[in-house]
Amino acid sequence: MLQAESKERPTGWQTVADIPGFPFEDYEQLKAAVAIRSFNIGVNSLAAAEWSERLNTRFKRGIVAALSLLLMLAAVASIVATFLTGEYWLLAAAPIQAVAFYLSHPASPLHKWVTIGGAVSVAVFLNLLLNGLPIAAALVAYAGLTFAAVRAAGYIANSGFRKALLSDEEMFLNSYRKGVCTLRNNRTKVVYLGS
Repeated sequence: MLQAESKERPTGWQTVADIPGFPFEDYEQLKAAVAIRSFNIGVNSLAAAEWSERLNTRFKRGIVAALSLLLMLAAVASIVATFLTGEYWLLAAAPIQAVAFYLSHPASPLHKWVTIGGAVSVAVFLNLLLNGLPIAAALVAYAGLTFAAVRAAGYIANSGFRKALLSDEEMFLNSYRKGVCTLRNNRTKVVYLGS
């Protein structure tokens, strides 16, 4: 398990100025550059999720839990609806959710295409619904709902982790050393890696 919030100083690095080849002399410069968007901090999504689960605000953890519960309830609802309506195509909803869940993760190699698919799913849903195909529309809605929930949870975790990295130099140094965060110059596109 990742211990990105550890208060131990990384060996050899007492400040960001100690990092070889790092573009800033102190932590305040780093924070200022990120604030004006000339640099971005990239985070490992798994590390962000682990941090969020333990250290994010109760409200944000509650939102992520509610999104997870929504997806589980939607899957159960599709199974119940299958037997109540006799529309056995609804049994495809759970596998569709599983595939959408896997592909919707921000670190997925297909994340750009899945983003386009998630946006298009709204139009496809409406088209199918208006053309009298409610079951097909429901299956598309399951994929779209899963996409939206996974992306929202990922955004909450990643943005919270980035804010935490910008509020604690020790945490930033430890995370950078472990390779769970990177620094990117938005003008030159150079990415600085820690480990």
